[in-house]
Amino acid sequence: MKKVILLAGVAVFSTAAAFAQRYDDIKTALTIGQIAKAKEMYDKNSANEKFFNKPEGYLLKAALYSNLAVDSSRAAEADKNRAEADAALAKYKELDAGMKLLEDPLYRNTPFNLYAAYFNAGIADINSKNYEGAYEKFKQTVDYSELLIAKKIMDKQMDTAAVYYAGLLAENTKRPEEALKYYTRLSDAKIKEYNDASYESIYQGLVRHYATKNDNANFEKYRALGKELYPQSDFFTYSMLDFAVGSSSDFNERIASLEKLIASNPDDYKSNIALAEIIYDTLDSRKEGAVLPANAEELEAKMLAALNKASSLKPDEMQPYLLSGDHYLLKSEKLRDAMVTAETNVAKKGAKATADDKAKFAEAKKLYSSNYDLARVNYEKAAELFAKIPNLNANQKRSYRAIAGNLAEYYSFRIEDAKGADRDKFVALEKKWDELFSKLK
Repeated sequence: MKKVILLAGVAVFSTAAAFAQRYDDIKTALTIGQIAKAKEMYDKNSANEKFFNKPEGYLLKAALYSNLAVDSSRAAEADKNRAEADAALAKYKELDAGMKLLEDPLYRNTPFNLYAAYFNAGIADINSKNYEGAYEKFKQTVDYSELLIAKKIMDKQMDTAAVYYAGLLAENTKRPEEALKYYTRLSDAKIKEYNDASYESIYQGLVRHYATKNDNANFEKYRALGKELYPQSDFFTYSMLDFAVGSSSDFNERIASLEKLIASNPDDYKSNIALAEIIYDTLDSRKEGAVLPANAEELEAKMLAALNKASSLKPDEMQPYLLSGDHYLLKSEKLRDAMVTAETNVAKKGAKATADDKAKFAEAKKLYSSNYDLARVNYEKAAELFAKIPNLNANQKRSYRAIAGNLAEYYSFRIEDAKGADRDKFVALEKKWDELFSKLK
């Protein structure tokens, strides 16, 4: 029994020694550049499954196929050879997590060959506009660059070119979260340029990304980084509000962006007034042929809520009162047509006018008057603020005069149905605003 054990041990030792010699023979051929001979020996010996009893068998396969992958004379087989090398190296890493054999000079070239193979193939895909394929290859390029850096085969902290290409391709193939992963690595390291090419677009992309996410902390972080590295660029002076308003020309998208911004910071005056202004320009458009959107009532409610919030945040700002006053004035003018029509109908019918006719007129007049009165309330608040300004510029004087004229007309309308003390009050107020209107000419 002991002799059998001894003979088995000798057999195992002999087999291991034999394969170790075959490993060395293949390595020697690779070292002196005899790739075809190394491939011939590998094909012959790897047919025996014992060739892969040791992790080195897979690493040797990876070394061989990585050489084949970068061999320009075998370009037609490059994809297949690269895939074979990649899978073999992954298997070796699985069996030997420390990858100690990469200290061997020959084996050290294996991940570098794969890095070069993926990089060059990725560039070729970019040139042929195969961006999906290029992205997959540059992901691998970055992974190999990290292995090379970790094993001190590549003497740098980051392969900025590979990381940049991976991020750019992720963005171009609509993988924003993956692009973010690569871009943040470059920006957090404050990488400004590579081979004289500016990386400003990376910082701009990060600022835009966090603006759309309403992530103010990261928005400010990357805006500050961009401003530090590119002080001459106006881009990094834009606020979160600028992006919410200017990121799209689509009305609904702009409204949605502003609402998200307001939700994250309800007490931001500028965001509230911007939302109100955009809606105002749609509801009260002066453009010829402008049509009210189907959800006009919903939009009006949003606008008025934003204006009320803005005026509560900054009571001394005129814009909320001016917009509200103009909106209610324009709305009342639209309602005036319905009132005049109902009034004319009653007048034409005379004694034959029905109770329903009179009720329609009363309701139309009530609706017109209530909106006209809301215009008056806001104009008077704006006028109070104008009165406190010691030296009005031309634009301020023009606005103040328009308000005075509108208020004079309002009180003229109120005189029509007023009696007694109310009539005297309205007459005095009409005179007050009419005189101011003339004075401001």
